[in-house]
Amino acid sequence: TLIDLVFVPQPHDRKLYDVIGKDGSTVFSEGYCPLPNKDHGAYLWGTASPFYDSHGNIVGAIECTRDISQRKQADKDLRIAKERFRKAFDASPAIMAVSEVADGRYLYVNDQFIQALGFSRDELIGISALELNIWSNPQERLQMIAILIQHGSVRNHLAHIRVKNGNIRIGLLSVEKIEFDGKQRLLVAMNDITELKETEELLRRSEERFAKAFYSASYAMTITDYTTGCHIIVNDSFLKLTGFERKEVIGYSDVELKFWLNFDTREQILRMLHKHGIVQNYDVLFKTKSGAVRNAHFSAVLIELDGDQRLLITIDDITEQKQMQQEVSRLERLNLIGQMAAGIGHEIRNPMTSVRGFLQILGSKSELVAYQSWFDLMIGELDRANSIITEYLSLAKNKPVEFSRLCLNNILETISPLINADALNGDKNVEWHLQKVPKISLDSEEIKQLVLNLVRNGLEAMTAGGTLTITTYIDGPDTILAVQDHGEGITMEVLEKLGTPFVSTKETGTGLGLPCCYAIAARHQATIDVETGPNGTTFRVRFKTEGT
Repeated sequence: TLIDLVFVPQPHDRKLYDVIGKDGSTVFSEGYCPLPNKDHGAYLWGTASPFYDSHGNIVGAIECTRDISQRKQADKDLRIAKERFRKAFDASPAIMAVSEVADGRYLYVNDQFIQALGFSRDELIGISALELNIWSNPQERLQMIAILIQHGSVRNHLAHIRVKNGNIRIGLLSVEKIEFDGKQRLLVAMNDITELKETEELLRRSEERFAKAFYSASYAMTITDYTTGCHIIVNDSFLKLTGFERKEVIGYSDVELKFWLNFDTREQILRMLHKHGIVQNYDVLFKTKSGAVRNAHFSAVLIELDGDQRLLITIDDITEQKQMQQEVSRLERLNLIGQMAAGIGHEIRNPMTSVRGFLQILGSKSELVAYQSWFDLMIGELDRANSIITEYLSLAKNKPVEFSRLCLNNILETISPLINADALNGDKNVEWHLQKVPKISLDSEEIKQLVLNLVRNGLEAMTAGGTLTITTYIDGPDTILAVQDHGEGITMEVLEKLGTPFVSTKETGTGLGLPCCYAIAARHQATIDVETGPNGTTFRVRFKTEGT
């Protein structure tokens, strides 16, 4: 027993106790004692004090024992908790420190703190953040202290921290009051978000560059929903090209806008996207708000926007380019035909003139008067053949012309009675809108032929009661002649071949009327633009005003 140690403190007896000591003559000890009939024991704390007689001799001792099992368990739990805290603290990927409440001096820092800030442990322990001058923005420190005083803790406070080499790191700072080594301390944890912020900034700049490129692009661009095809964002070039307002497009699909000339175009594009993930410079035909048909190179690529799949679409309008290519090809064919006609025209016309003359002589003889109608028919057919040869000859680009400075309106006024008469015969109307235009270099006879061909085509395109409009006006440096009908428009198949020799939709047409118009325009260094739709067609002949 513990009393025995008062009298004979043997080493063998000391081994029975976890803790043993002496305070003066009093012996104290701590040890584990098995309990009878139990599968566990108890931790006991005991003291033994000696009794002395009048001569100072030990005659006895008094022993006091108490069960400290609960305290021992609490000590054990606390030790385990501290060990867990230190392991979690040291292993944490966050920048962590324990500091004094009063002055902020660091008591303990983890390895991540040392690695991130570049200081050694000796340079940190016992020094405050203020002394280290790690706050890049002192105002952020004052705001953090104010939050800590008001709420008792801090959550994700943005802080710019200066590390040892002078670089600035950005972090989200959290502070909690804890008990550490028996005293109240501050647990400081910071999540370094410098790379995240840099990535966000790069993303912001990238999105800004994309937005600038998207909205300032000269070609039409739109972002649509991959599933529904509804437009989410469109640039100004898209609106300018299609003629729609932004509110008429956003939230609507191409199908609802009747954008595609052919209904299955979008399905073909989606199949290509599904197979290849991208569409590049696919030739498409689309309709503007006014119904005008345009030709374009269509490109699309799948992108992710706000977590959803979208289509980034670019539409490069190549209508004018296509028209130019067709114009060059058509003019080359016209010139070839004109050169051939010029080569053989003389040889054909001479015998035709001789035949016509003899037919006139025969028709004047009294004994052949019964055949006069036949002679007239043959002479008429010869004249018709001669006019066709004349049209052939007009196709040649080197056909001689006589230019004079003339007013386009004056030429139109000279043939207006003929045009009005043609319209009246077909129960149709002609409206004239001749604005003041300057004199330009023109061949009067060729311009008459050009106008009559355009007018007759327009009249034939309309039903009875239709109105043809002839307009002249100035557009910048150009003088414009416009002939507008209100027919059903020109189909795409015909429009692509417009101006090609021998292409005609009329049963008795030669297909040379419009080619002659294009040839005449070319000799006048003019161009012909065509705008067609379900409500009619407009031919605009654009003459250069300046320098003529």
